[in-house]
Amino acid sequence: MKGHWLLLAVFFITPLRAEAEAPQAGDRPNFVIVLGDDVSWSSFGCVDGGLFTQTPNIDKLASESVRFTNVMCSVAQCAPARHELYTGLLPPTSGVYSNGSKPRRDYQNIANYLGDRGYTVGLTGKTHFNVSDFHKIPGFESNGNHNAPTWEMSGVKQFIETSQSEKQPFCVVVASVNAHHPWTIGDPSNFPLDQITVPPPMVDTPVTRAALAAHAAEVEVLDDQVGATMKLLDDLKVADDTVLIFLSEQGTALPNGKWSIYDYGTRTLCLIRWPGKIKPAVTDAVAMYCDISPTLVEIAGGEAPAVDGKSLLPVLKGKTSYHRDHAYLIHQAGGYTQRAIRSKDFKLVWNPEREVDYYLDVLMKPNSSKLFAKAWREWLDKAETDPTARIKIARVLKHPEFELYNVKKDPWELNNLAGSPQYTHKLREMHAKLQTEMEKLKDVFSTVDPKDVKRARKGKTERPKAAEPTEKPDLKAKQKRREARRQARGKGDVEQAE
Repeated sequence: MKGHWLLLAVFFITPLRAEAEAPQAGDRPNFVIVLGDDVSWSSFGCVDGGLFTQTPNIDKLASESVRFTNVMCSVAQCAPARHELYTGLLPPTSGVYSNGSKPRRDYQNIANYLGDRGYTVGLTGKTHFNVSDFHKIPGFESNGNHNAPTWEMSGVKQFIETSQSEKQPFCVVVASVNAHHPWTIGDPSNFPLDQITVPPPMVDTPVTRAALAAHAAEVEVLDDQVGATMKLLDDLKVADDTVLIFLSEQGTALPNGKWSIYDYGTRTLCLIRWPGKIKPAVTDAVAMYCDISPTLVEIAGGEAPAVDGKSLLPVLKGKTSYHRDHAYLIHQAGGYTQRAIRSKDFKLVWNPEREVDYYLDVLMKPNSSKLFAKAWREWLDKAETDPTARIKIARVLKHPEFELYNVKKDPWELNNLAGSPQYTHKLREMHAKLQTEMEKLKDVFSTVDPKDVKRARKGKTERPKAAEPTEKPDLKAKQKRREARRQARGKGDVEQAE
């Protein structure tokens, strides 16, 4: 008889336990993602590199969050970073290698993944590719190049309230355009030029300081937006039931930042707050943008999709500080191509076409009116008489086949260890890993410049020559060879933007 009661107990208790473990509507947290625009990891007070900005709201959020110190986006450009974030796919999988390049096909994204879990998913602000699966929320400017972008929270407030009234969990992406150039918003006078700290890789000039001050002013506006988001969640009494994520996107639009493969371009500030579920902490786990979407799905009670990313939930729960051996990084723009892998301690950059100088039209075009382009021209002027400036310019333009950096000891990547016998084994080890990763992803180097493809369609084969510190006797011949290579390889269906 006792055995029969035991069987009955198992019969009734087992389904109840399974039901209790299944995610219920009220158990699924909401999600809010605030996404910056062209802001390097170093632009915040909560990190060691916060040298020239004021970000009290973001710093407060950091104190309440798990702060990741080694999160990367694979490409330091807006569209690839956002496509990676929303889909969980890397560029070799999706085909989104640069701004203006289109995905190979339509891919599932967080609007689909969370929508299947019963979420309403909306986006306000910048898009960059087809986001028709997201509900469009008014309030934030979508044009990153706008001279006077505005923002307000009423659309986000209404979206959240509607989701609550319909008893649906929500996911909101607040995609700010700050601090995207032209850096016309905010108050640069809050950052006196003589108090600006110029990062070590940059040439210290008046325009450089003015650019950093203007950028810092826009970061302040971004900080205000984060503060307004936090206040709204408090006012609506949903903060405790909401996973709040802040990402700074790719780096600042200055040399070796945006449009580069270096940490100033690819490294992002990542903060994740989930009150009562994860404890505030700092982790050095290596992660990527593509890891965010599977993390959201798993938190929502679903099975993480089979994408390039993988869920960060074990790290968030404090169960491990290991997530990836390395991040995979790509630069493919302006006819220049690089690949890199980046671990907690080291980064290896592989530059296969060493005879071609790095070139970026938006930065180096001689008549550009953009502030960062004016800064570059001032660097060139200073290099005529300043050997240190000349070295820093060469660091942007010219690259050996391999660059190896100890990113823990050398966060600005100034000391290339690739030629040191002491690091020969490390270089070979990381190069082998990079080759394996490229084979796994079926990724190949390409010097096709999307802008040149567009020019060729319009019958234009010439582009303005980038100003250099000095002229070289064979410069014209070199330019002709470069153009011939471009025309030979310039078959593609992509267009470089921004």
